[in-house]
Amino acid sequence: MSKKADIYQGAMELFVAKGFTASVNELIERIGIAKGTLYHHISGKDQLIVDIYKQLMFEIEEKCVDSFSSEDPKEDSKRVFSKIVKWFISNPTKFYYINIFETSPYIKVHFGRVEDTLEGPRKNIMKKVNMGVLKGYKTDMIAYFDFAFTRAMANYFLALPKPIKSFKEEFDEAFDLYWDGVARKQLG
Repeated sequence: MSKKADIYQGAMELFVAKGFTASVNELIERIGIAKGTLYHHISGKDQLIVDIYKQLMFEIEEKCVDSFSSEDPKEDSKRVFSKIVKWFISNPTKFYYINIFETSPYIKVHFGRVEDTLEGPRKNIMKKVNMGVLKGYKTDMIAYFDFAFTRAMANYFLALPKPIKSFKEEFDEAFDLYWDGVARKQLG
């Protein structure tokens, strides 16, 4: 693993354990590097916090989101959401980091939304809205509803004794609950 990857991993673990108030000194102690080495690889703690979030969101997009087919948009959405929830369950530290980032008042005050992480979801949602598959609500409203669903399901499954087993048994039912809320009802 590269020094930068070590920094990101150590910082992610530290922030999950202690929150974003954890200090730079705690970080350098945790990963065992000098402060100068840290700042050679990052511009500052706040930017590191955002960069880790971006890295994780783009990793999800790369590993979980594939091409969308108009043949069966419900199954396409279910497949993608299933991959995302399973990724969260399989990577709990990464999931917890995303969760604390997205719910942190500090982040909302200092950074607002991280716009470039919304480009992919917006594009996929607009395809489905334009096809008449999803209700014509505001794109970001649907995106946040999608995010809420995947995060809630990951939290639900991670709270169970056997998260992966429960995921395999219950995800289809959970997805149907979600789909009933966002899909345009087909007539006839």
